[in-house]
Amino acid sequence: MSLVPSLLRAIVTIDGDALVLHVGDKPYVLSASGQVDLAPRGLTYDAVAGVIAQLLPEESQKALQEYGAAQHELSDLAEFPGEHFNVVAARGGDDVWVEIRRRHQISAGELPSEPPNELPEESTPRVPLAPRPMEFPGVSALWSESPASSESAAIESPQSDSDYEPPQPAVVLPLTKSPMRSDSPPPLAAQALSGLDRLLRLAAARGASTLYLSSGTRPSIRVDGELQALESTPVLGPNDVESLLLTLMPERNAEALRTGSTSEWICDFPDLGRVRCMSFRDHRGPGGVFRIMPTRAVTSQQLGLSREIQELAAEAEGLVLVAGPRSSGKRTLMSALVDLINRTRHAHVITIEREINVVHERASSFVSQREAHGGADEMLDVARAALREDPDVLVLESVRSAELMNLALDATASGRLVICGFPAHNATGAVDGIIDLFPPDARRQVQIALAQNLRGVIVQVLLNKTGGGRLAARELLLNTPAVASVIAEGKTSQLPLVLEGGRKHGMVPLNDALAGFVQSGAVDLREAFQRSQDRAGFLATLQRQGIDTSSVERFA
Repeated sequence: MSLVPSLLRAIVTIDGDALVLHVGDKPYVLSASGQVDLAPRGLTYDAVAGVIAQLLPEESQKALQEYGAAQHELSDLAEFPGEHFNVVAARGGDDVWVEIRRRHQISAGELPSEPPNELPEESTPRVPLAPRPMEFPGVSALWSESPASSESAAIESPQSDSDYEPPQPAVVLPLTKSPMRSDSPPPLAAQALSGLDRLLRLAAARGASTLYLSSGTRPSIRVDGELQALESTPVLGPNDVESLLLTLMPERNAEALRTGSTSEWICDFPDLGRVRCMSFRDHRGPGGVFRIMPTRAVTSQQLGLSREIQELAAEAEGLVLVAGPRSSGKRTLMSALVDLINRTRHAHVITIEREINVVHERASSFVSQREAHGGADEMLDVARAALREDPDVLVLESVRSAELMNLALDATASGRLVICGFPAHNATGAVDGIIDLFPPDARRQVQIALAQNLRGVIVQVLLNKTGGGRLAARELLLNTPAVASVIAEGKTSQLPLVLEGGRKHGMVPLNDALAGFVQSGAVDLREAFQRSQDRAGFLATLQRQGIDTSSVERFA
């Protein structure tokens, strides 16, 4: 029997915001009035694992096993019309945590029948009640054996004033075994570490890339490019934030926190991975930014890269450009290409990055990753040193100078594959941008070098999905003879036309990818319209497919 309907019914009946299941603890619902326990005893590992098997599809279960965190949306539930639920799960060894978050959409005319957080008039005196165990039909199946007596499944009567104990804060418990579970209280430093560990794991389970701590506010996370507060966490004062920072901060960075300077360091968390930590001090007090780096590279299959894009990673030599606007996932895409090379080729790969986000373990290839924290000059020096090590593949995270691009072109001419990141909104802009790095008297030579050595340009933009989350739309320009001729002659303004005519070779204009998402309903028309660089052409593409574009035509 599936327990999912019973669990969802508990959230709706209590009018709660979320239901939390954690190994060793009672299942409970978080509501505006506090915490409501659903059972009088803690959950076993098998019980929580069984619920996960019912809540998450097979793909999400694999992600939970592989990455330690997963998220899944429950929607279109006939038994709960108008209700939407998000499931987030995380695990560290045998410590498993699940949260079912409710997203109830209230109609415009719907008003609450009584003020929230207010007890009935006959409840006097108005004394808050401790969390009350409450059984719902089917919840008892969480335990393999039956309850000892029917009394354990009943709702306990309110406690008297003399027996009243204040309820514990309704927070998600730490995901790792920690000293907080021992009989003796841990030292303050261990408490701070456990608290930050919990926040980071909660952020990772919700799909966040970054955790933000600031004095006088609740912790915040960045999910799908947008900031959101962790509502289940308390407001942190300056002393709280400073305690967390000093506990993790190396001694050499502590002075920077005291003087107000920014500092940066890296911490490793078991089962979570590497976290790049940054501290600062503003008008509110100390603060910190924690960027969660995935423990493993996202694969080309997980990103849904086309066969034509994957074939670029198999090129023995040449230049591959990965372009896109700021925060468009260029680094993730380049990491996926490195992972593909690492798994399918026997090559010496050197990557030069501003900061190493994903560590590539050795597979079929030998991958050496370097950091260049400084500007273009430092990256140029590191790249020159790397070429002396005779790599087969050179990956440059960001190319912003003529000297570095000239080095990349020389490396391709000597028989190496070079993958470069470049800021541009479309393939034509990427080619023009590279040529414009050079002085006018050198551009003709650069055009010829690009025509000979360019293998492809991948442009990626991220769009907000209709139901939450983000999708990547990609433009792909391949260096066919027609493309090479246009670049060599300096007629890059004709590249969009050549791109349109190159569909038979596997090329994909960005408007085609955007229109496909709109047609499938995955992305809203306005969202796709804003991301298009050729809006008139985008509307024409949609109109040919019979899609109404009247809502955005006035902005074209």
